[in-house]
Amino acid sequence: MNKLLAGITLLLGPATALAGGLDLALSNETANISVLLNQDPLYSEQSLANDGGAEVAVGGFISEVGDNILHATLLARGIRQSSASQYQISAGMKLIGGEIQTGEDRSNPDDTESVGALALGFQAGLLLRPSFYNPVELSFEGFYAPSITSFSDAERYGEVTARLQVEIMPRARAYIGYRRMRFDTNDYENVSLDRNAHIGLSISF
Repeated sequence: MNKLLAGITLLLGPATALAGGLDLALSNETANISVLLNQDPLYSEQSLANDGGAEVAVGGFISEVGDNILHATLLARGIRQSSASQYQISAGMKLIGGEIQTGEDRSNPDDTESVGALALGFQAGLLLRPSFYNPVELSFEGFYAPSITSFSDAERYGEVTARLQVEIMPRARAYIGYRRMRFDTNDYENVSLDRNAHIGLSISF
């Protein structure tokens, strides 16, 4: 845990000076925090004025059983306006690395493996309720790294996330979501780091 906190501090320290937002997602067993750079809500005036841009995020993931992960994501965003709503499709990559608990029940604190992966992925978002007040957005995200781009003790990595979020005030959005994250390692298959619903808050600066 101390190593993860030190790593997050090193990553987030310089990043906060250029931060465009902060995202925190919590469940009973996991926590994920990200500092977002060049980030704007799908329905913001800046997003409406152009057709997308780039989003960079750095952060960390921890779990109750002792998974400690650092991650960095780069996405190229494309925003389009339909006759009834607005949507975005993004593509990019995610670099992830750290230590995870393995074993049959993942309860032995000494049974850990170092993992890392460079994953490719996508993100899609749809503005369900266009509104000046409390717009609602549904989004999906997925990343996958095969064996060739997985390193240390990792063989494969996969992550799928869905979220439904509402703007509760300007630049602050609350959401409920679901994340499934797993690694295949040299010794174990389908090591599930997260398979839970969570609540979160995303703030844009």
